[in-house]
Amino acid sequence: MKSVSKAALCLALGAALAAPAAQAGEFTLGGKIYADASQIQQHDRVTGARSSDTDADLKRMYLDADYAFDPAWSVHVTGDVNWLRGERDPDLWLKHAYVQRKFGASAQVRLGVDDMPWITLGSQWYGYRYIDALSTSMQKIDDAADWGVHLKGVLAPKLDYAVAVVTGAGYKRPSHGRRADVEALLAYHPGAHTVLALGGYDGQQGEDGDLVPLYHTARRVDLMAAYADDTWRLGVRYAYASNWGGVHRASSERGRSWSTWGSVQVARQWSLFARYDRMQPKRLQDPGQRTWYANAGIEWKPAKRLRLALVAKRNAVERHGRELRNGDELGVWSEISF
Repeated sequence: MKSVSKAALCLALGAALAAPAAQAGEFTLGGKIYADASQIQQHDRVTGARSSDTDADLKRMYLDADYAFDPAWSVHVTGDVNWLRGERDPDLWLKHAYVQRKFGASAQVRLGVDDMPWITLGSQWYGYRYIDALSTSMQKIDDAADWGVHLKGVLAPKLDYAVAVVTGAGYKRPSHGRRADVEALLAYHPGAHTVLALGGYDGQQGEDGDLVPLYHTARRVDLMAAYADDTWRLGVRYAYASNWGGVHRASSERGRSWSTWGSVQVARQWSLFARYDRMQPKRLQDPGQRTWYANAGIEWKPAKRLRLALVAKRNAVERHGRELRNGDELGVWSEISF
């Protein structure tokens, strides 16, 4: 949807910023903004073409509304707006819309559209989602949110679980196929600051085989280990996917990716961070191809609800060790909560 005007966008933002915090039993309004301004330089080493662009992006503007009927029952809605460089109009999506029921101190079930388990866990431990998502999202072998039933809770001391039984089509394309898709994870916490997680995904991504045959099932296996305290963040995530986005194609495909990250708080308001991703998107059709991504930067937190980061990024596509294309980006990224 690209019919939202700049005036309407500014009005919605102003209303959200002006809304007071609600008391129990009333509506609560809030949100979060990811925005950046940067210069991007790209080089195609095969054709010799070069390009340069300086612009700004509204990567995400989340507008949240919550209402709690009582300590157990509540409803939540999140509007998701992005306006990327080069696009004439913004995109507007419904990112969250669910009814939640809590059971005790930890278990909950959500019915509707909500974040998927692995996106939630990875973003929580990575800590710098406002700069870029992890490699699975870059390689498009996961979904940020989907419609269905979302459960999470505690199986045993130090052992958490999360399960989503969903359409598989994602929140941007509400649809369904012949069967439900399932994403799940188990997270073990050996200590207060450490997590070891495993899980995966199985389904047909909301595709229907009535018109075009379904040849495959989309699957993904995930592993993650991370550490986070008040000073340090360290982590690595690995994913192996088969036939993701290709359940209608007769030929099979495999892909894998991993992300590793680290950050350290060097002063009360300042942190240094870096990340490196390595991906092999087409192990069967183009086994020599590799893509990689790296960033490094310094973050400043001048206020509780404001994060600013000066970041340098680089990404490249290689085949058999020879670089085909690369891109460099330098700019300022921000996260604003309200």
